[in-house]
Amino acid sequence: MLSNPPLPFGRRAACAPSPFRHRGRLLLLAGLLCSLPLTGTAHGAFRLIGLTIEDAAAREVVERYTLARQLQPVRFHGTLRTTEWLLDRPPLATTLARHLHPPLERYHVTDRGASAYTVDDEGALRGEFRLVARGLDRRVYFVEGQFRSLAQLLKLSGNMVFTLEYRELKIQSDSYVEVTPQLFLRLNNVAAHAILKVLAPLLHGIIDRRVANLAEAAQVVGQRVSKDPSALYREMRTWPDVRPEEAEAFRLAFSAGDATP
Repeated sequence: MLSNPPLPFGRRAACAPSPFRHRGRLLLLAGLLCSLPLTGTAHGAFRLIGLTIEDAAAREVVERYTLARQLQPVRFHGTLRTTEWLLDRPPLATTLARHLHPPLERYHVTDRGASAYTVDDEGALRGEFRLVARGLDRRVYFVEGQFRSLAQLLKLSGNMVFTLEYRELKIQSDSYVEVTPQLFLRLNNVAAHAILKVLAPLLHGIIDRRVANLAEAAQVVGQRVSKDPSALYREMRTWPDVRPEEAEAFRLAFSAGDATP
């Protein structure tokens, strides 16, 4: 193994960099390099999870990704009908998750119309996403935004395509939905591709933590909607961030109690 040349007498303690300082400089360099933009756009329709997608930005991500992950399936109480209903209403689904699963209490999703939404967790994550394709028991979304990590030291911007495939399972007398997610991430800079070996462990860790939080929230929400929608409906009517028409739509969809106060 090669070693560093000896330092002059009397300067070794002052000059030898600590591993922490070296790691901090490396991450700072990565953050600065991530400001260099990538160029180029893919065109034409393409197929993903059996769906034909006509979205140039989504195709560019899938064909020129920085990182791709096939994630482990997530299973929770529910039915396909419940799942589709909540997926059709991302702001309300996020509100339910925010109230029922405290780790997501900072997440907010706002409807921009035309199946497009903004997402903000009041800190590290900010961006927009839209539904680009849907079919029987499957959907594809395109996301663009920014993410900050390591006490705001590292700022990443880029685009992502994530897919959801889901199916209903019967286990004894209970209904479950199993969702299999897949994602393609493309960072918007040249340097990120060059230093992927440095960034990959960080990115995988971020993805795993976010997916774990979302999976836990899905399990909690699925349990409450499936097992006791009436009690959940009564709670929803006390939440200031749920509009009366949203609560009423939930009541009608799940026969969740009386409409009167």
